[in-house]
Amino acid sequence: MPVLTGCQSAFEQDRPGDSVFHSANFYVPMLLAYLGPRRFEITGLTVRDIVETQNGYGINIDTNPLRRIKNVSSIRMLPMPDELGRLGFVDYVGAIKGLGYQALFPELYDPQHPLDEQDSGDRFYKDFVPLAQAHFDSHDEVIWARLLHAIRHGHSDTLKQAGVDSLVIDDIAGRFGQGETATRYTNPAGLPLLREKLRLYPNITNRLQPRPINLLPWVAQRRSPPWTG
Repeated sequence: MPVLTGCQSAFEQDRPGDSVFHSANFYVPMLLAYLGPRRFEITGLTVRDIVETQNGYGINIDTNPLRRIKNVSSIRMLPMPDELGRLGFVDYVGAIKGLGYQALFPELYDPQHPLDEQDSGDRFYKDFVPLAQAHFDSHDEVIWARLLHAIRHGHSDTLKQAGVDSLVIDDIAGRFGQGETATRYTNPAGLPLLREKLRLYPNITNRLQPRPINLLPWVAQRRSPPWTG
């Protein structure tokens, strides 16, 4: 997809070109694919939710100033996928933080309205899914009618087929475990175990080459995103 491999411009992310823009359209699909979270859990992250620990970088999924979390079982710390580290995610977080943003993906928000009243998951869906569907054939389009929902459930199924215990899968997905023996990995100490299990998910971005961080122009210039009109 041009949005991942190189597009024409920030306004033509569906056309092949030389530019890669580090943004929600670039990183959120990877986070959804490699971690299997709910979309609003990722699109609603703040810069403070990316935490450096003694066990590597973690992604803290919890209630924050931008959005609430579904239930107590959804509160968890997930390891940053290796591929995101390779593709500059930590540098991206630093760039967004350096510009003074609270939201990790500021282009998903209209700065003229309260951030906590906006649905960043829906905004991402409207931005990204048309770019993805342009690459589906007719058969794929039927299967992936609910693209982001399918990615989440496909992630859990892939780990199950790889032999990961169902309780660990529930912890990764932020679902209630079966019975009282379910273990919660809600702190950085659990990151090594989760990272080990998540590495069983296939590498789907190994063809992408790291590039210097290149933000969307309206993000870099702290302007309202074009969709706000």
